[in-house]
This record gives sequence, C-alpha cells and structure tokens, in this order.
Amino acid sequence: MLSAVLIAVGVTSCGTVQVPPGPQAQDPVCANIVIGAPPEMLGMSQQETSSQGTVAWGRGQDAVVMRCGVTPPGPTTDLCTTLDDGTGTEVDWIVRELEGDVVLFTTYGREPAIDVTVPRSVAPDQPSAAPLELTQLVSRYIEATDRCIGPGETAAE
Repeated sequence: MLSAVLIAVGVTSCGTVQVPPGPQAQDPVCANIVIGAPPEMLGMSQQETSSQGTVAWGRGQDAVVMRCGVTPPGPTTDLCTTLDDGTGTEVDWIVRELEGDVVLFTTYGREPAIDVTVPRSVAPDQPSAAPLELTQLVSRYIEATDRCIGPGETAAE
C-alpha cells in the first residue's frame, strides 16, 4: 500500500499532483484540514491535488504531501514522536523511513488520521519540520484520544 502511495505521490499531470485519497477522506473534518492548510510549506507553494482530503506543496519528486482520512494506526513499535510547536500544542506522529529517501509521518491517537510524506530532498536534516507546521491545525480540528508511550511508560487510566 505504501509503495502505491509513493508511486502516485509527486507525479504531476497538467500541474496537478496525483495523490491517492485516504479511505475516510470524505470526513467533514478533512475539509476543514484542507481549507486550513498553510499556503506554503518548507518554502514551497501549495499545489492542486487530484483527490479529496489531500494537499501538496512543491512539485514532482520534491512534493510534500498531506492526506487526511487515512487509516488510524493502532499500537505499534515504530518510532512515535511528540511534536510541540512551542506554544504547548502537541501532536503525536508515527515516523517511518520509506524507500526513495522519504519520511512518512502519521498522526497517532487522532481520528481521522493524517499522514504527511516528506522527501529528504526538501528537508534533509529536519523532515519533521513539515508535520510540525501542521500541529496547530491538526490539534484544532482533531481531538487526541491516545498518545505515544515509550518503554517503561503506561497509558493513562
């Protein structure tokens, strides 16, 4: 599934970034997320996308892509990090390195879930800068129902 996303992400047709939608892309919350998405990300302008619930910044293989309405991840042993925008607003993200030097961030403990693909070519040292820019937006529209926990921690009762 992830390879299909990578193949489709970044391919442009008539100036439109081709992005497969998430299964719950029609969720009304996703409309708010798309409308509220910043016009620029990592210095790149927002581009038209082919699917509901998606936003892209940049073109071709260097596009950062956000998809709202993806399947929420369950408990995992994958790296999970909490990004804080400096105002105390935090969002937990599962982080996975994908083929093609792309980092995939997926919100954890929020539904609908959001994923963001960040090519290392646009953020070689700080790929988390892209989802960090979305922290306020995500937390404004999607309530956290769970959080990342690490070794030795237990979930709040």
